[in-house]
Amino acid sequence: GISIGQAVHIRSFWMICLIYLSAFFCANTIVVHIAPHVVDMGFSEPFAASVIATIGGASIAGRFVMGYAGDRLGSKRALLVCFAILAVTLASLQLVIAPLTLYLFAVAYGFAHGGFFALISSVVAEYFGTRSHGLILGIVIFIGSVGGAIGPLTAGYVFDVTSSYQLAFLLLLAVAVVGLILTLLIGSVRPQR
Repeated sequence: GISIGQAVHIRSFWMICLIYLSAFFCANTIVVHIAPHVVDMGFSEPFAASVIATIGGASIAGRFVMGYAGDRLGSKRALLVCFAILAVTLASLQLVIAPLTLYLFAVAYGFAHGGFFALISSVVAEYFGTRSHGLILGIVIFIGSVGGAIGPLTAGYVFDVTSSYQLAFLLLLAVAVVGLILTLLIGSVRPQR
């Protein structure tokens, strides 16, 4: 593995930080705003809570499945799958209007959500080794958490200005596509000495 001093001079370190900034930006925003969005669509609060519960249940499955996929396919490929699912679900959120489609959204989105969290440690270990794994992981999570803090605030502001979540969810889709592109461009894992 490499030290943190070496990692900060490598482009892939900053790309991984931006990848997780975009993932957390989207993930935290959906968790905070999906229930108010569902209520604004005319559904009951208990139904909105059931959508959140479905996301949580699917997230558990995503952690197991994508963690396994990361071990078998490599963390980068598994991360690409998560971003692809995230982008598709955010795009579909513009069309979701019925209870069944909301549950389908919740299952697919929750699966990707869980996958992001299952893969973060293995992504860092594959790219930088385990010499400074805890510190590098902590920095990646910290930068990701900045996105996780900014996302819900931004979406709330957009909703306050437009009285709709449509533009906010389009912004999430754009951020997810940026994360997908960064993951594609990150390059292959190189063995560390």
